[in-house]
Amino acid sequence: MEPAVRRYLIHFGGAMLGYTALLFASIYALNTYELTPVWRGTLALLPVLPGLYGLYAVMVFYHSRDEFKRRVISESMLIAALLTGFACFAYGFAEGAVDLPSISLIWVLPAMIGLSGLVACVLRWRYR
Repeated sequence: MEPAVRRYLIHFGGAMLGYTALLFASIYALNTYELTPVWRGTLALLPVLPGLYGLYAVMVFYHSRDEFKRRVISESMLIAALLTGFACFAYGFAEGAVDLPSISLIWVLPAMIGLSGLVACVLRWRYR
């Protein structure tokens, strides 16, 4: 395994472990204790901190890649962002016209990441 890949897995994996731990801890605290709105908001945003470190790990990994791999990553993220944004845009119109359930914004980032992975597979196949 390349040192850059190993470093990425360690840092990103650690960020996701921290995210998971803080997510469960904040949910427990929010459901258990009577807190002021400021504390509730602070606790709700606490899991975002390791998530930000995960984004940093992704950027460090991106900069360690060669030109071709950077192009695949960049293009897949661009296409995923455009598709996710357009899907949200279209769903917003449909939601206003018919009785559709509202979808929480918490699903936008996972959708973008998942789409990016799928698009990257297609791009790697196309460029081979």
